[in-house]
Amino acid sequence: MKNNKGFTLIELLAVIVILAIIAVIATPIILGVIDDARTKAAENSAYGALDAVKSYYATSQIGDTPVTLPITINFGTPEAGELAGTVLSMSGTKPTAGTITLATTGAFTVGTALTISVSGTNYSCSYASNEFTCAKAA
Repeated sequence: MKNNKGFTLIELLAVIVILAIIAVIATPIILGVIDDARTKAAENSAYGALDAVKSYYATSQIGDTPVTLPITINFGTPEAGELAGTVLSMSGTKPTAGTITLATTGAFTVGTALTISVSGTNYSCSYASNEFTCAKAA
């Protein structure tokens, strides 16, 4: 009598089929989690830009040349009366386009949506009701 040890081909194929089914189910879930994380990273960078504008204004008030409100920061190509986004030091990814205005009332407006790149994907972030909403740019 032979004493065969090991698995049969059918048993190995059954395991492979089960693993394939698990992979088919898990892949979209994992990709969705990654996409959500990138969207949240873009939102956090947008909030970082708002904080950087606040910090820029506050530190200018204790310097030799205080900035007067309203101030507009343009992350693209600044127009007359706007400051370049390069004047800000901020955490997160600095936007590559869009404007933020700090009004005399202390309220923020985002004139054109901020464009923020996360892992090679551009996100367009708009600001309404004191909240950023980001989505993949077209």
